[in-house]
Amino acid sequence: MSLAENPPPPLGPEWKPWGERLVSFLARTKTKLAYYIAGDTAAEDGVVLWDRTGYPVVSKNGEFRQIVLADGYGEFSATSSITAASADTAYNISFTSVSANGGLSIDPSDNTKIRFAEAGVYSIAGHLQFKSSSASTKTAYYWAAVNGTNLDHSERVTVHANNQFIVLAVSDQIEVTAGSYMQARFAVSDTDLWLDGSAATAFAPASKPIDLTITRSRQ
Repeated sequence: MSLAENPPPPLGPEWKPWGERLVSFLARTKTKLAYYIAGDTAAEDGVVLWDRTGYPVVSKNGEFRQIVLADGYGEFSATSSITAASADTAYNISFTSVSANGGLSIDPSDNTKIRFAEAGVYSIAGHLQFKSSSASTKTAYYWAAVNGTNLDHSERVTVHANNQFIVLAVSDQIEVTAGSYMQARFAVSDTDLWLDGSAATAFAPASKPIDLTITRSRQ
């Protein structure tokens, strides 16, 4: 601590000037947030404290809520078509591209896994693009899994025409612990249906077979 950061020493018999200097010093130098302790009241809105889990919290409507910091987001996609070897069989989707990411990453040893550096509740939004190569009726399925366990629901879409493209919009909300991973899974009822990645044309950019955006909504 430098001399400029030391509190003013009491000088002379007059306490009031020293008290004023001390208050001024504390106002300038006390920048740390007080720690949140279980039982602290949130009756007054706008009280900011430091939670021991490592995040600032603010009181609002009778409860302390996390102030979301940096990290906890990413956009993940694949660039080439992805086929299923067999019908009615689950496959993990491999991701080959990540952009605008912070705290989320593709597992370097398994590119079907998206790793979460920090715990929290995350929102997932995105789409899958399928293409059909026959006129038979076919169904595509998508769902997510966390740490190898499927979520309790899936999304699906049915295709009826040859050379038909169809886009399946997906959304989920998941809660994970630090170090967890998520996988995107798909299946088709007929291998004439696949996740299609198309090359760019003279007038339009390339299309992706899958593109997911993941954002942390709360701790």
